[in-house]
Amino acid sequence: MQERYGTGRGRVRLGATLVFLSAFGFCKGASAEAAPDHFRSNAYYGVQAGVIAALFGGSIGLNMLRGDERGPDPCWFPGDAGLRGRSSAAAARTSDSLIAITVAAPAAAALGKGVSPRLLNTSIVYTETLGANLLLNSLSKVLFRRPRPYTYRFPAGTPPEDDWYVSFYSGHSSMSFAAATSGSYLFAESAPDRHSRWMMWGAEFTLASATALLRVRAGKHYYSDILVGALMGIGIGIGVPVANGARYRPRPEELAAAGGGLLLGSVTALLLPFSQDDPLAESPVAAFTVAPMMLGERGVGLGASGSF
Repeated sequence: MQERYGTGRGRVRLGATLVFLSAFGFCKGASAEAAPDHFRSNAYYGVQAGVIAALFGGSIGLNMLRGDERGPDPCWFPGDAGLRGRSSAAAARTSDSLIAITVAAPAAAALGKGVSPRLLNTSIVYTETLGANLLLNSLSKVLFRRPRPYTYRFPAGTPPEDDWYVSFYSGHSSMSFAAATSGSYLFAESAPDRHSRWMMWGAEFTLASATALLRVRAGKHYYSDILVGALMGIGIGIGVPVANGARYRPRPEELAAAGGGLLLGSVTALLLPFSQDDPLAESPVAAFTVAPMMLGERGVGLGASGSF
């Protein structure tokens, strides 16, 4: 039977349009900050608290609607069809560790600047970014119900699990890129020097791209899933700070660092020595340790070590 994905291409174009519109707002406007170093009005905090509660509450509600009904899976994107049946538990666990670091690093950097009104404002915008990303991703998984690549390892008639039909689009990819974009942006607004700014952009986009590619190696997502997830994450990571008043323009070296991070993270994820799981063997275990570390006089960060 020929599978159809309906308006799949149109939906990708819509996502790209949203990213473009967010980027337009990102580059225009008068000087302002998403996270100023002073308290904002009580009305602002009240509205933001309601928005954040609605975003996370809506995400919980949508996740409750996920069922075991299989959606279409045409694999129209180049390379997608060849991923069917792929599975690596070690790659999946490593991606879980990396996304945790990606999300935590900007929070640790903000905390390293000290407790202040800016920390409160940064936390609100960053949390709202993550909540908006989670809501849109949850909605996508309910609407599309695309089967994950690893589900093709199972014989026809195998009872599906709750996690089988949520491939489009990648939540790890969108969350990591939303955290990398918003976190780096908010950090750069008040960073003490240009070196710390480009280091944040580079490190975060290295982690985000590695996280996304490892989801493909794990058999959790297709290339199209992580590509759309990355675009959505970047758009949300730009749009939410802009909606909160951000008008900071990244320097060329910061954008170059982010681009270099994309390349480094992708290459690293592709070269890591993960093999495909044997269905009859015990899955390999990836063990990581994450701990705080000092960054000289510039604050605190996170360090990771482990084996896979």
